Amino acid sequence: RIIASIRRTIEQAGGEFVFGARATGLRVREDRVEGVLLGDTLVEGAAVVLAAGHSARDIYEMLDRCGVELEAKAFAMGVRVEHPQRLIDAAQYHMPERGEDLPAASYSLVEQVGGRGVYSFCMCPGGFIVPAMTGGGESVVNGMSPSGRNSVFANSGIVTEIRLSDFEHLRAEHGELAGLRFQQQFEELAYRQIGDRQIAPAQRLADFVAGKASGSLPRCSYVPGIAATRMEQWMPGTISDALRGGLASFDKKLRGFVTNEALVVGVESRTSSPVRIPRDPATLMHPQTAGLFPAGEGAGYAGGIISAAIDGERCADRAADYLAGKP
Repeated sequence: RIIASIRRTIEQAGGEFVFGARATGLRVREDRVEGVLLGDTLVEGAAVVLAAGHSARDIYEMLDRCGVELEAKAFAMGVRVEHPQRLIDAAQYHMPERGEDLPAASYSLVEQVGGRGVYSFCMCPGGFIVPAMTGGGESVVNGMSPSGRNSVFANSGIVTEIRLSDFEHLRAEHGELAGLRFQQQFEELAYRQIGDRQIAPAQRLADFVAGKASGSLPRCSYVPGIAATRMEQWMPGTISDALRGGLASFDKKLRGFVTNEALVVGVESRTSSPVRIPRDPATLMHPQTAGLFPAGEGAGYAGGIISAAIDGERCADRAADYLAGKP
């Protein structure tokens, strides 16, 4: 109902939705945007709010081809960790059973390992692990919770920071899209461990921390299925070492966190955009392309649903000012 209501409001204000279309380019003349290309069709517009998601790789590549300035930025990657919800409940509520009056327990954990941050991300109590790849030959997972938080599983991304220096070796070939390529390589590496559609590589959590093979795997909420691998062996060392150190520390903060009843599932790589589209802090407009307003997570200015919505509202206001000739 919410989405339908938003759509009606936009249409009542004169907006139009174009389904079954793909943005393939920007029309830019004398450093000023003139519209968006949908294939060979030009949708004219003196102001364009670019509100792509942080996984819209084709948009970044299209902007790069159009000569729009981009910036590589730091981001984070890691794994998704899943526990039986009862273990998180017991650790947080300090009782064997939480009962019917308490919600499924969650957690928020952070640690520094060798000067590199490791933290929980998008924790989903009573939730499921879901596929999140956007192309073939990639293994990417994410998490979600239904409104009832009634799954018997709890999962969270456990990620570590990826610095500009981590993908500096890719800058010569890929320029400001080097972080995007580094992210893609990690996902392709995970896929090659299994090489079977959406099945995800996995390992028991305590085995991952200890560097041991898992002879079997417990039940998992990830419907496409999982297969056992030595994840600490094929991950880049900067990622696996930080994650293993962080997870060991988390066990001291949340007793029983490191257990072989829990799973590490790969990989959690879409935490935020590895690319930022620059914009003026006052006008929110691209500094070299007048009329282009990068917005939200895909532009590198938000980190979730609410912050992206707020940023989009700000960009809409500045775009209206621009069209009205206001400074």
